[in-house]
Amino acid sequence: MLAEDYDPDAARTELAGWITARGEREGALRQLTDAVRTMTFRTRAQAMLDVLSAALDGEGEGMLRTLRRDTQLAPLALNALAHRELLSPEDMTDAEQLLVLAESLLQLVELAGGGDGAEEMLRAQGPQARDAVAAALDSAHPDRAGLDELRQLAARALGTHGARVGRARKARRSSGKSGRKRPR
Repeated sequence: MLAEDYDPDAARTELAGWITARGEREGALRQLTDAVRTMTFRTRAQAMLDVLSAALDGEGEGMLRTLRRDTQLAPLALNALAHRELLSPEDMTDAEQLLVLAESLLQLVELAGGGDGAEEMLRAQGPQARDAVAAALDSAHPDRAGLDELRQLAARALGTHGARVGRARKARRSSGKSGRKRPR
């Protein structure tokens, strides 16, 4: 479910009830933020953060701006701010732009189902994908395992130098044609 598919009034009502049931607003919001932080599916975490910030009626933007400095949630908060047009690329630092790029690529890989789907998606982007992946890998994005998966997918999909050399050697060896004369 995307945040825009969720009724804001229903979200506000649920959030108010949830906070009331816990009896303490700051602790409840911290608990919800921690739930977003530990969500394993990044697109779901993005939707959860979007719904939470939308339900905070006027306080959501402040929460997102605070989370912009959170080492784990900054990519999601920056995406949410940009999506709502509360933050433009010109207003972001270079490091923040790289975080948004990395998060966007990681979400695309997740949506494509990883593996073959992600490789096909990267190939379809052409040469620009190579530069985007390289920039994402240089980012300070906290999901190092996700970035490593992205690097591996891009190597296979885009035929980076290391992947091409590895495939060429394997193909030559298996066909018995090394390009060198064999001693007799």
